[in-house]
Amino acid sequence: MYEIFIESVPLLKSLELSERMKIVDVLGMRSFQDGEKIIMQGEKAECFFIVESGEVKIMMKSKTKADQQDNTEVEIARCSRGQYFGELALVTNKPRAASAYAVGEVKCLIIDVQAFERLLGPCKEIMKRNITHYEEQLVALFGSSMDLRD
Repeated sequence: MYEIFIESVPLLKSLELSERMKIVDVLGMRSFQDGEKIIMQGEKAECFFIVESGEVKIMMKSKTKADQQDNTEVEIARCSRGQYFGELALVTNKPRAASAYAVGEVKCLIIDVQAFERLLGPCKEIMKRNITHYEEQLVALFGSSMDLRD
């Protein structure tokens, strides 16, 4: 059912057909209502998400001192069909760097990290195939990139 869709996801395009079939076997699916929080900045990451339908806004707490009292969130990105989010924490092994909220009705495929790694090995190794993209994301989020190439 999701084989063709998975093939269109940039993160998973580099996988062999047999690897993608394994991913399809462990996919979960969840629906979210408008405004519903999907992930929260600072929480531990155990899965990542691929947008099947709808739109997700990615928000990050403002880093300015003036905003720290009221925890103001700033929109940093939007994800739509075929795009993914929540995977950066899996690469860095740090808490989630941003929150994600449904914009309208949203359906997401969910990939559990433990199942992913059991089938395909460490996420970091697979995601290294997209290393430049992650380094750019790290710079955008944290002002510097961690060394992901080791």
